[in-house]
Amino acid sequence: MSMEMWSLVWGGLLLFVLITMSANANVSAMGMGWGIGNRDQAATTTGWGARARRAYLNHLENLLIYACFAIPLVMAGASSSLSVLGAQIFIIARVLYAIVYVAGLTAAGIRTICWFAGVVGYAMVFIALLQATM
Repeated sequence: MSMEMWSLVWGGLLLFVLITMSANANVSAMGMGWGIGNRDQAATTTGWGARARRAYLNHLENLLIYACFAIPLVMAGASSSLSVLGAQIFIIARVLYAIVYVAGLTAAGIRTICWFAGVVGYAMVFIALLQATM
C-alpha cells in the first residue's frame, strides 16, 4: 500500500484515539448515567477533555481534505516523491498537532505551526495530483 494511503489509515486511527479520549472525558465529567443515556444535555467537559474534542473535530476536517486529494492521486497511479513527502509531513504534523492541542501547549504558536505543517503536507499531495493529471 502506498505511503499516501498509509497516512490516511494512520490518520483514521488518530481520529479514533481522539474521539475515544473525548468520550472518556465526557463520561468522567457527566457520569455514567449520562454516558449510557440519550445525552439530551450537552457535555460540560473542560480542560484536556474539551481540547480533545476540538482536536478531533479539527482532525476530522483536515483528514477529509487529505482524503479528497490522496485517494484520487493513488487511484490515478500518480504517487511521486512529492506526494510521498507530503503524506509523511501530513501525518507527522497531525500527530504532533493532536499531542500539542490535548496537552494545552501554546508557546510560540506551536499548535498553529503543527496545523500549518499538515496543510503544507496535503497541499503537496494536491500539487502532485495536479502535476500528474494535467
